[in-house]
Amino acid sequence: MQLLNGTILDATALIDFCYLNEWGWLQQHYSPLYIAQELLDSDQLEIPTRQTAHQYLTPLNLSTEEMFASFLEFGVKTPLLSVADRSTIAIARHQLLICASDDGLVIETCKAYNIAYTRTLRLLGEMVDTEHKTVIEVMAMADNLILERGKHISPKILTDWKTSLHQ
Repeated sequence: MQLLNGTILDATALIDFCYLNEWGWLQQHYSPLYIAQELLDSDQLEIPTRQTAHQYLTPLNLSTEEMFASFLEFGVKTPLLSVADRSTIAIARHQLLICASDDGLVIETCKAYNIAYTRTLRLLGEMVDTEHKTVIEVMAMADNLILERGKHISPKILTDWKTSLHQ
């Protein structure tokens, strides 16, 4: 089993956790927490989200030739990935970090390259497993992400996840 050195969040995970405000739990179970500098440098983040990222996450750069080579490879093999997403995945790959994302292309790339990843619903389920939240609380959190934040989760995935919480 490979040892993982922390977790890097992409924009979807960052925005979800800004909305959920569960940084303490995430830090306790997944630290150290990182973010790609390219994501922080992009103009896609709102100022409060960027400020929260600076408060809870350590920025990482593409710092080796291997990381940069992966970054370029991801651009060729999956051209629809953003610069920030390619950076996030390349850093996760070479620093042995868990990639936290709900972006379909990010997840598919992680799967293709055997990069550890996690998704928001899995993290919410782990909040129940660690007795941080109840099943009712995490179900309400997921519903609020959908209804208030506007997050898209397919009905089948949501139903399967809710069913799994009761097992």
